[in-house]
Amino acid sequence: MPATEGNAATWTSARASFSIFTISVGVSLFAAAYEKVLNPLFGGMATAKYMGYVVNGSTALALILPKVPRSLLLPTLGTLVLVAPHTSYWISVFAARNGDPALGALVAHATVLVPVIYLAVSLAASIDTMLATVAFAANALQLRPLILLVARYLHFDTHKDVVFFVLGSLTLFVHTLENVGTFRLSRKATVSSAIRIAKKLWIMSLPIAFLLFPALRSPTLSSFDVFPYQSKGYHLRILNSTDSVTGVVVVGELLPLQPEEASPKLLFTPIVSMNGASPRRDQAGTLLGDSIYGAFVLQEAARLASTNLQGDVDKQENALIIGLGTGISADAFMRHGISTTIVEIDPAVYDAARKHFGLQYPGDGHVFLEDARHWVYKKRAAMQSDNGQTFLGYDIVVHDCFSGGGVPQHLFSVEFWNDLKSIIKPDGVVAVNLAGGLGSHSTRAVFTTLQHVFGQCRIFHDLPGPIPEDQPYDDFLNMVFFCSPTSRSLTFRPARDADYLHSHLRRNLLSSLDRREVSISQLQGGRLWSKETEDEFVLTDMNNTLNTWQSEEAVMHWKIMRKIFPDIFWETY
Repeated sequence: MPATEGNAATWTSARASFSIFTISVGVSLFAAAYEKVLNPLFGGMATAKYMGYVVNGSTALALILPKVPRSLLLPTLGTLVLVAPHTSYWISVFAARNGDPALGALVAHATVLVPVIYLAVSLAASIDTMLATVAFAANALQLRPLILLVARYLHFDTHKDVVFFVLGSLTLFVHTLENVGTFRLSRKATVSSAIRIAKKLWIMSLPIAFLLFPALRSPTLSSFDVFPYQSKGYHLRILNSTDSVTGVVVVGELLPLQPEEASPKLLFTPIVSMNGASPRRDQAGTLLGDSIYGAFVLQEAARLASTNLQGDVDKQENALIIGLGTGISADAFMRHGISTTIVEIDPAVYDAARKHFGLQYPGDGHVFLEDARHWVYKKRAAMQSDNGQTFLGYDIVVHDCFSGGGVPQHLFSVEFWNDLKSIIKPDGVVAVNLAGGLGSHSTRAVFTTLQHVFGQCRIFHDLPGPIPEDQPYDDFLNMVFFCSPTSRSLTFRPARDADYLHSHLRRNLLSSLDRREVSISQLQGGRLWSKETEDEFVLTDMNNTLNTWQSEEAVMHWKIMRKIFPDIFWETY
């Protein structure tokens, strides 16, 4: 008898541990999917700013306050998770219009995330209070990094609406099993008993309805199968919307107010040809204009750089693009006859650039859809093992990984830049795009780290006019850092007609480099350079606070972008 009781106790403990572990996995998956809904509306950094505090507070309340009756826990939790695509989207839509992304995200957290975390932790506590406290007290999302890694490997992380549907349905199914119990209909069952069991099963009609009618699962375009999608009440057409590894990738175009006008893509200006040249077109034959962001074109000034001992220019053979975007620089290099390799983590971004923004195919073996950190490391190892016999290195590298108000800090450390330096030629040029405040900590950290690794850097902006050196400039701006490891001075030749590729924007930017340079004194914010300031701002894998420094700039960037485009642009994805 004691052995039997011991086995039973062991089984009960194991079952409780497994149940609480399953709840923890579900909470992590829900939080990841929830973030993917909010990120397009608030940006990743604003969404995450208060999220940890909200999760920890909700967990503490669930462990401290009186327990919620179990009969209410599962149906309420399952229903909230099932309708989360709608609640998280619509609450965020209206909260985002107040103009403060961090506050708007906090409103969404309080109304959507708090009830789910509270009920999930309460459910775990109803199973075993001590185990639940151990599992959730430190961090309810402690399994999240592992869960996200597995989900990304299985390509499950891109389907946020599927996550909500599966988690909500499973919760309601477990409730139904517990509610029905061992009740079975017999031959002598009465109508009343059939009605009783139907009442116990009715809640499963919710996931069934969501399954039969996909439009119920999401208010966004993730359930929309046929594109283009025409916005109702606004001259906006969405050509594609894809949930992908970095978030939601949306391609849209403004419809012409007059039938004879062209339809400019978002981020592109209306089409104006130069010197009678035929404008570029996408795969569908739609005319393409210039980008509204000059920094995308300013990166191409790397072609004009002279760093070798002979002072030769236009001798570049190989270019590397890290972070594709719409592919403006990559396509320009290929049009100039430069063999171009593309490293882009998001397949949806590459597909959009090819289909909608006129990017030509760079050739077999020149497209790598993976994280740049790992790719550069592998490329360095391959070149070292080959001793540089088959590939001498890249002449130009364009590093443009800015997205959503910030940059991935692991692609801005000394270790990454050293790996990158090892795969470029001794006189190669690296162009790094960065948006932020001129004297901000993040901008100074990026510049200091680049200067530390490469030895020399020059900075240029894409503003219409020069920045006076005797006046502080605190506004958000786009900058391109040009760096080279060579001992020779980094200079740029004057631009020529052939450099412009029949583009007015290229003519405007490339012909005025001398008026676009940023003084190092402006970047330092008036502080004298010293060993102490360098130690403070050099970014390493072990000491990298770039994300923390970027948080306020991300909010500023979001506010600027919300003023550029109307609300409907942000809310249609």
